[in-house]
Amino acid sequence: MGWSRKASLAILFLTVASYPASPQTALQQAQQWKLQARANASAGNWDAAIASYEKAIEMAPRSVDSHVELGDALIRVARYTKAIASYTEALRISPRDLDSEIGLAQAYRGVHNYAEAKQILEKSRAEHPRSPKPLAALGDLDIELQTYDAAIEHLRSALVLAPADVESRNRLAVAYEAKGDSDNALAQIAKVLTRDPQNALAHYTRAKIYSDRNQNAAALPDAMKSVVLQPRNPRARILLGTILLRAPQGETSIQTKDRCQRAAATLEPLLLEKPTQDSETLFLLSRAYDCAGNSEQAQKILSEFEKSSKNDRVAKENQTQAKHLVQQANDLALKNDFAESLDLLQQAIAKDPAYGAAYSQLAKLYYSAGDVDKASEAISQALERDPYQPDFLYVQGKVFEKQGKMDEALAVFQRTTIVNPNESDAFFEMGAIYEQRGDRANALGAYKKAAALSPDDPDYQRALSNLSDRATQR
Repeated sequence: MGWSRKASLAILFLTVASYPASPQTALQQAQQWKLQARANASAGNWDAAIASYEKAIEMAPRSVDSHVELGDALIRVARYTKAIASYTEALRISPRDLDSEIGLAQAYRGVHNYAEAKQILEKSRAEHPRSPKPLAALGDLDIELQTYDAAIEHLRSALVLAPADVESRNRLAVAYEAKGDSDNALAQIAKVLTRDPQNALAHYTRAKIYSDRNQNAAALPDAMKSVVLQPRNPRARILLGTILLRAPQGETSIQTKDRCQRAAATLEPLLLEKPTQDSETLFLLSRAYDCAGNSEQAQKILSEFEKSSKNDRVAKENQTQAKHLVQQANDLALKNDFAESLDLLQQAIAKDPAYGAAYSQLAKLYYSAGDVDKASEAISQALERDPYQPDFLYVQGKVFEKQGKMDEALAVFQRTTIVNPNESDAFFEMGAIYEQRGDRANALGAYKKAAALSPDDPDYQRALSNLSDRATQR
């Protein structure tokens, strides 16, 4: 009996359906996921955007744009190690991709690895001599590092290539102002405001310069504008409050009261933002209430200022003492004085519970004493305070090794090398784990990396040589 047309069509359908989707279909699906990710990113739905970008990359793993945009989204939620991995993959696919390099440098800034960020940007600058982006990013990094001469040089060079770049010109004004060159700063701000009259940073910076010069009449309009443009910016409100509290000559008592009431109204929203305010805000607000004639409220805020000021002073003293105690504890640990070192570390934590290095040193102490559970608890406390500190991550990896949690140890050592690619100890530990698992190729690669980073370390050279010899004998 012959095949019916219906049966033939059914079999044909099943046959076609059994084949994988065509490359074009996969690319179309990837594009749909990417569009969805961009829509979520525009709405600030970062977790949803990240999930969609990951789907897009599953469909089209060699899409540089998807990796870069995923990295950008990850930075927005401070997932810096994953962002570094995403940008690194983009650069593996396209080694000179400019956006990947800029993003990677930004991610390294997020984990406070400024040396790596600067190296990447210098390389990008050499690879893209006609692009202002690496120069602008270098200038921004220089401002963060307070190397203002370098910032000025980089930003001026960026503006030669892109004179209309308002953001870089604003940064240049900030660098000039920080260096104390207010005339050049004002010249740059004038150019910014010509292009963008509603630029809040430019208005704030100009107000600050005039305020520092005690040119209060000139400062006031810019300070008011900066608060209107950014009403939730505490620095803008504090600057405006400061200017309003300076009495001009020939002012009547009614004008004084009105001016001080405006100062109080400017500063009061800061108390709503944070119940416990910084000393400067409280001091200014107490002055505002006092000169506005509200003596009862002024006294109340002044009492809070005195408490806050005392707390600030004690906190700074405790932070300084905690650092000294940790250093002393480290010196005693090197002399095998466990008890005294432990006592000093506990004192340091009592002085400054936010100081991660105290917990890390405590973890090392417990680890050396064989108390792995307490070491694990201590290093977890350190990482809660600074999740990207490579030394803390390395210690956690060693603790996991001691606990026999090799998968966790390997993941943490990998994360350590992502945060700081120069961590030779972490590469060595990775090599040891790979070797223990019989993964010779990855072990060899990790040992080579460790030996290249620290060529004078005999342990690294020995491990590499032994594994290479065994691989040759095979």
